[in-house]
Amino acid sequence: MPQERIPTDTRIEGIPASPGVVQAEIFVLDREDLAIPQYAIQSEEVDREYARFESALVKTREQIQEIQKSLMGSIGKRDASIFDAHLLVLEDAVLLEAVRKQLEVKLTCAEYVFHHMILRYAQSMREVEDPYLQERATDILDVGKRVVHNLMGKSGPERVDLSRPCIIVAHELTPGDTAQLDRTKALGFATDSGNQVAHAAIMARGLQIPAVVGLKDASQKLKTGTKVILDGYDGILIINPSEASLFKYGEIKQRRQAVANELEELREIKATTTDRHSVILSANVELPEDLPLIKEAGAEGIGLYRTEFLFMGRRELPTEEEQLKTYLKVVEAAHPDPVIFRTLDIGGDKMLDEPEFKEEMNPFLGWRAIRYSLGRKEIFRTQLRAICRATAGYASRIMFPMISTYEELIEAKQILEDVRMELKEEKVEQADQMEIGMMIEVPSAAMIAEQLAPEVDFFSIGTNDLIQYSMAVDRTNEMVAYLYQPTHPGIMKLIQIVVQKAHEAGIWVGVCGETAGDVLLTPILLGLGVDELSMGSTSIPRVKRAILSLSYEEMKEKAEELMKQPSAFTIRDELIAIAKEKYPELLT
Repeated sequence: MPQERIPTDTRIEGIPASPGVVQAEIFVLDREDLAIPQYAIQSEEVDREYARFESALVKTREQIQEIQKSLMGSIGKRDASIFDAHLLVLEDAVLLEAVRKQLEVKLTCAEYVFHHMILRYAQSMREVEDPYLQERATDILDVGKRVVHNLMGKSGPERVDLSRPCIIVAHELTPGDTAQLDRTKALGFATDSGNQVAHAAIMARGLQIPAVVGLKDASQKLKTGTKVILDGYDGILIINPSEASLFKYGEIKQRRQAVANELEELREIKATTTDRHSVILSANVELPEDLPLIKEAGAEGIGLYRTEFLFMGRRELPTEEEQLKTYLKVVEAAHPDPVIFRTLDIGGDKMLDEPEFKEEMNPFLGWRAIRYSLGRKEIFRTQLRAICRATAGYASRIMFPMISTYEELIEAKQILEDVRMELKEEKVEQADQMEIGMMIEVPSAAMIAEQLAPEVDFFSIGTNDLIQYSMAVDRTNEMVAYLYQPTHPGIMKLIQIVVQKAHEAGIWVGVCGETAGDVLLTPILLGLGVDELSMGSTSIPRVKRAILSLSYEEMKEKAEELMKQPSAFTIRDELIAIAKEKYPELLT
């Protein structure tokens, strides 16, 4: 049955993945699922079958290295290093041993055994809330598909041959798909799945082509040849655009390019208000591959390094030496600016593959973050040793997540002090001095900030969890997501209390949740006296531009006025008005 024509100017909203605006016809990429063979083998054939599997791994490695090499010149070494994660999958000793055991137990061909192990592995990654871990599932499946192709004697996923310039629309684009696109004809891409940290999205930014992800079912609704406008700034796909829309987006494209050029010039400029009040802008870092972005964005160090990503997706805990190696890369990349290492924030939606993690009725209120570390002191001590050793000779900061009681903080500090004494006795080089901080993510911690402040050198407010716990709302639940309100006066008052008590004790306060990177919230965070904002690297130039446009004294007065408002929506409307007056170019 022919597809009905979609009305003019139909908008499909997704997630902005790579900036830019482009207008063209689309090419809908439909990847058929590979039929995986399943046939029995004899016990004496296991060695032969495993040898065939090892040969497929070798061939897959060669293919990935060839793709990586071909990308060096076009997107650079940093973005081409995305495929290092693919290569690591091929070297995962635990996975390879598990394949061997399954061959022996199931007595089924390697294609079937490996394919289903990869599916289970990827599914476990997709079940967590964290977007970085969700997107690593795509990488795992991409590698798995290549291995299976090689096991079956096939050449691998076919390259997409484009007859003319177009916008690619697909359910999903793997890094391998993206790498093999004809970049003279692929003007942009849009996918049903994915988020801003998908490797395909990262590569799109490296290739400087617009991209929108998270469109849900666009690839099913659309057909090849449909004319669209792809807006990579706001994450919108406009189907069958009118002449008025084409003209409008032509103007938007010019304006945004001018803003992008202006923001690029701010890289070396400090974030200072019109009345010379400075705010530190730092970067949140998830993975080592993000490290080059901190300098490019003009960040003043790393305000949050999430150490748990070294622990995820594996069955064996990382050793002290393995952690040391990774943490050294982090401090070296940030030097001479400081790094704040957040100790293991595991639990909730981020679970380790170990028996100690039992299913909980409500994992977000359960055994997670500092509670886990204090319950597994051997793991905690190993991590602290690695951090102390890695920061020898560098600006050194460490913070504990999800502190809810005074006793937790004191116990964590004591363990850190014991570790430092132990290293000293062993004559192992470590940081000479270390700033100790804690995250304010739980209302109970905010309310006893006066008692906690003398025990630390800084507070870092994790607004994502603070809002969740204060508002009793799961923002991933569509039924109540509307209650996730960063501008709720109760949230603002908690931040105000924390800043006030911290400054009275002579310590500084940062914000490292998503609100830190929202230019609409910059005026009130500035007015409340927050000293540091840590965010994703791509948000830093925009927040810097906002701060450069504002007066600290004016925003202090404005914050006092806004704190008297009873409604989150009233506060947000007032902040939108400030943004439109002070930096309207950031809202277009």
